[in-house]
Amino acid sequence: MNIVSERIKSCYNSLPASERLVADYVLENSDDLFQYPIKELAAKSGTTQAAWTRFAQAIGYDGLKDLKSAYYTEANNSLRQSDSSPKVAFKDVNEYTSLQSIADNICATSVQAIQTTYRLFDAGTFKDVVTKIVSAKQIQIFGIGAAGIAAYDLYCKLLRIHYNVIFNQDYHMNLMSLSQIKPYDVAIFFCDNPKDREVMQLYNLAKSKGATTVAITKLGNNPLTTSCDYILFATSPEIDKKSGVTSSRFAHLFLVDTLYTAIANRDYENIREYLKDSYEVFNEAQKD
Repeated sequence: MNIVSERIKSCYNSLPASERLVADYVLENSDDLFQYPIKELAAKSGTTQAAWTRFAQAIGYDGLKDLKSAYYTEANNSLRQSDSSPKVAFKDVNEYTSLQSIADNICATSVQAIQTTYRLFDAGTFKDVVTKIVSAKQIQIFGIGAAGIAAYDLYCKLLRIHYNVIFNQDYHMNLMSLSQIKPYDVAIFFCDNPKDREVMQLYNLAKSKGATTVAITKLGNNPLTTSCDYILFATSPEIDKKSGVTSSRFAHLFLVDTLYTAIANRDYENIREYLKDSYEVFNEAQKD
């Protein structure tokens, strides 16, 4: 699966009906993108030229020309998983026939989550986010449910290098900390579902206070991705919805590790003593 297809599938459920028709057409007839102008593509897909433009923007491109360019680049670079890669078989939790098949599919979805998120990596946006975090007076991190696992991990990592960072799992404590956030602070939101009412209330409060906002979330047009200052996209194949298995956790943790390493690299002269001190403390505790 190429990156354009991964983007489409990642945000498919959040697309309006007309844009889903475009998505279906592109997934089934990608070669047509290079053979017909947008007017004919709209007619063939039973939609409008505006729907095609909105669709391209919804999956992260400037327009149809940018979308075509992405497909062309991928064709030349052969961005495909090798035949030896683990294969994903989409099953419900009760459909597995052996422990081996469970392990195979969990491995496959976890690997694919990291690979697809890596392919969405935008170095320019990442660089800007790192700059904002390094220069912030305070970083507030938010995550609910499975997304809270990655949020807590980033909190622990930043705490280790002596950053002024806050993380709470309680909604009312989050409201209290946000009531004190300033324009020179950064608010980071880990979110699997941008339609979550509590997440959006917290985000809107941070935005109203003038803080820099960063979202780590899936692709799609929604109030979070369209108004947030910086978006780091995480995407993954979600299977076993009933079981609570969420490969998105691995996508989030990949971004956390990349973000933390980039921050530590940028700010190394200021934080190296903290890294050394924390290492020595843990090392001595293990000896005891």
